[in-house]
Amino acid sequence: MWALLNLENVSVRKVSDFSGINRGTAYEAIKKLAAAGLVSVQKRGEREYFSAESPEKLLDIIRDKRKDLLQIQEHASQLIPQLLARKARPQGQPLVKYYEGDEGVVTILKDVLQTCVKLDTPEYQVYSSRPLRQYLYRKFPQFTDKRVKEGVAVRVIAIGEGGDPMPKSSRKWLEEPSGSEISSYVLIYGNKIATISLAENYLPYGVVVEDAGAAAMQRLLFNELWRVL
Repeated sequence: MWALLNLENVSVRKVSDFSGINRGTAYEAIKKLAAAGLVSVQKRGEREYFSAESPEKLLDIIRDKRKDLLQIQEHASQLIPQLLARKARPQGQPLVKYYEGDEGVVTILKDVLQTCVKLDTPEYQVYSSRPLRQYLYRKFPQFTDKRVKEGVAVRVIAIGEGGDPMPKSSRKWLEEPSGSEISSYVLIYGNKIATISLAENYLPYGVVVEDAGAAAMQRLLFNELWRVL
């Protein structure tokens, strides 16, 4: 492109000489620029001559692409709920998903918010263990702010001391057993249960079970424990 901006109505050979790249590579690059609307082509007999369009053309292309992407996003926003509604699994069987690494934990946390905002009572319950807390939000530090903004409350039963008070958050504690190796974080939300743990290399991983009956049982046990603490 730089060569064409400095030359007008030139052949591939001149572009090649000016840029220092071979003719084949120069021609392929010019074809792509022409397809993008950044280069115009003129034919004189059997030969083709090329000229660069104004650099401002780039802004026009970006605006057009942005408009196309917004239309695609709008269409996808309408289509995805329909696809999710059609997503089928054998009746009565739970849906189990496995996630690995910090990005996997972020996916689970985002699912917690997306699920809870649709509930009549936007709240979830957590069993929290001290060894895992420092790893949970390291790739999603804005989680609590986003949770509060979305109006989602949380009740936490923490195993071991620690945990700072947060808005829309209630916390009770269980004494951590001596020599305990408890290092999991369990979230009960909607009809799902997520368990996040640490591998030996301190890489977090998570398992989400989507099963209404199992979630109801875990929520019942949580509420009974919460009542007596």
